[in-house]
Amino acid sequence: LFRSTRELSLFLAQHGRRKQGVSHTNYWGATTVASTMRLAHLAGISTFVTGGIGGVHRDGHVSMDVSADLHELARTPVVVVSAGIKSILDIPRTLEVLETNGVPVVSYRSNEFP
Repeated sequence: LFRSTRELSLFLAQHGRRKQGVSHTNYWGATTVASTMRLAHLAGISTFVTGGIGGVHRDGHVSMDVSADLHELARTPVVVVSAGIKSILDIPRTLEVLETNGVPVVSYRSNEFP
């Protein structure tokens, strides 16, 4: 299970109950870029590296399916170094959302976004 920012408080509450002897089957989970950013900021970590960030899903302009990663990139002061936007997503729309939200995007040794 992926744990994004909206699940963090519930996940941490379950962790606390597990320490008190209450068993939960959904104790483990991987963090998304958004939740990793939030946790990194709370821990005083200013930069982290990931394989790829989430973005606007194909037909996202219809479904409004947009990753929480984009919102977190706009509001949390943590540098995220990544290989790019996951290739199954709508890369041009994702870049537009990042630009609209004032998120700087830098590509190293490339004339186009990977």
